[in-house]
Amino acid sequence: MIDTALASPDKAEADAVIRTAKRALPDFEAAIDAHVAQWSAVRQAAIMPSSPAAAAAAPAPENRQDAAAQAAGPALAETLKWTGEGEVGAFVNTGNAPGIGLVGAFKLRVEGENWRVATNARADYQETAGLVTREQYRFSAEPNYKFNDRSYVFGLGQYEKDRFQGFASRYSLSGGLGYNLLNGKDNRLSIKAGPTWRVTEPVQAERTSVVAGLASLEAKIKLSETLQFSQDANAYVDGEGSTFYTLAALDSRLIGKLKARLSYMIQHETSPELGRLGTDTTSRLTLVYGF
Repeated sequence: MIDTALASPDKAEADAVIRTAKRALPDFEAAIDAHVAQWSAVRQAAIMPSSPAAAAAAPAPENRQDAAAQAAGPALAETLKWTGEGEVGAFVNTGNAPGIGLVGAFKLRVEGENWRVATNARADYQETAGLVTREQYRFSAEPNYKFNDRSYVFGLGQYEKDRFQGFASRYSLSGGLGYNLLNGKDNRLSIKAGPTWRVTEPVQAERTSVVAGLASLEAKIKLSETLQFSQDANAYVDGEGSTFYTLAALDSRLIGKLKARLSYMIQHETSPELGRLGTDTTSRLTLVYGF
């Protein structure tokens, strides 16, 4: 962004971009100044070399940005990595609210050198004859700190709402340790476990608060250049009523960052509310755009 502004003939525009970058990243103010100075020096040397030797030493046009980045020093090495995806499509549900409806989901992950924060939001909505027959919402946020490439400590906050499964709201706060069994670019497998505190507001009963145990598994396996399988599973276990949840998905790349996803979810409550079924299943066919 700074390089693009510096290349513009409008000096006021470049100054405004540089000031904004410094306000957004105050810890990198010195590095930004060094980057701007190096960029200007490289450009000046390319336009008016002072001698044949200076002209020979000037970086080639395609390498100017690399030379400027190296001159900025290690302060710019710590950059944030942002990844995410948006998902929209349809679902077929069985259990407490059978039928066909619409689904939307969003994921965002921010990762630094030894930490990351991942968020996940999903909503299923269904109407039958003008009446809402399914309305499920799920949101989670998970920060973690990596000790090394394989082990980490995590925290997890989750909110759920599903009146048709028997609860107006359910909150879970968890923490514990995780371990990456596979940590490759294309194939990943992670497990984690720890205690959790769950607060449930049932539709037709008193509020409950329990301490439970959480065990979780996340897997991603590249099957081919265009196919990827993923599996998320977790279990909240306590003496009063446990929850088991699993979501399996098969992604097929279409065009660029656009994918088609076929997924299947099972959620089982060992102690459902009176008159409710214990198991819900959801099949989804969606389009996913990653960034």
